Amino acid sequence: MLKPVEKQRVAEEIAEQLRSLILGGQYPPGSKLPPERELSKRLRVNRASLREALKKLEHLGLVRIRQGDGTRVQNFMETGGIELVQHLLSAAGPGAAAKPELVRDLLEFRQIFGRELARLGAARARTDSENLAKLRALADRADQTSGPVELFELDFDFYVALSQLAGNQVMLLLINTVRDGVRQYMPLLANLAPSGEAVRRHHRELIAALEAGDTVTAARISDDYLRRGVEMAARMGAAPDLAPRPQPTTQLA
Repeated sequence: MLKPVEKQRVAEEIAEQLRSLILGGQYPPGSKLPPERELSKRLRVNRASLREALKKLEHLGLVRIRQGDGTRVQNFMETGGIELVQHLLSAAGPGAAAKPELVRDLLEFRQIFGRELARLGAARARTDSENLAKLRALADRADQTSGPVELFELDFDFYVALSQLAGNQVMLLLINTVRDGVRQYMPLLANLAPSGEAVRRHHRELIAALEAGDTVTAARISDDYLRRGVEMAARMGAAPDLAPRPQPTTQLA
């Protein structure tokens, strides 16, 4: 389960190994990691590097370190943050089918998040000509882009720019995390994404709603478009329980 660690990046490599074991279920919530003396011997590292690695895991909400109780694994769904999404996807392996429900949830989050970004952006666009210009420039680039992976990446850039237009720093950091989380699945998701024509049309329609300050239309345009991503995960997983789940829509009327 554990293997010796090279001298460079010692603490980070220790943390990576232990994080994968915890997220993979080998150390379930409530269990204890082996004592420091045993772990350092098996990993062939010194205690200082091991303690630094354990602090990293504690910062992620994966473990709790208590003197006299050792290092106990936490229920990370209660104690972790959104940065764990990237690690969960990595732990699942390169194939999206290994963790389709997480991909579905990530894309569902993007849908909900994206429509609120569009709503906020439309309310604030008239006072932010710089970020509106950035959106127009990205739409122009999309007109010149034909590759599905490049267009998928550009579409994410468009929504990052939209979050800048919305003017909320926390939302901007969150969408960066979402983008990093799906990046390893980019080739697969890009080939299941809407056509290039649909992506380009979406950009132009959303920009028009933003320029008009039409919050309702902007939210609806984004919601309709990003819902396709959730439907993507259902096709990818080929399982009924991965189909898109009901969401409230009255606020878009």
